[in-house]
Amino acid sequence: MNGQAELTEEQERELVDCYAALLRIAETVRVPGVLAASRAALAEVHAAMEGQGLAFDLYSRRFR
Repeated sequence: MNGQAELTEEQERELVDCYAALLRIAETVRVPGVLAASRAALAEVHAAMEGQGLAFDLYSRRFR
C-alpha cells in the first residue's frame, strides 16, 4: 500500500487502459484457462475502478 487516498491522472489512465486490454482479450480468446483468467482479472479491475468512481462499461454486458 502506498498510502495515497486517490489515484493520479496517469494511474487512472493506466487502469482504464488495463481494463480495455483485458476486455479485448476476454472477448476474443478461445483458450478456456486464459478466458477464465482474463475474466477474473477484469472483475478485479472492475472492483478497483468502481472503488475509484471511474466511469466504464460493465464488462459482463459485452460478453457473448
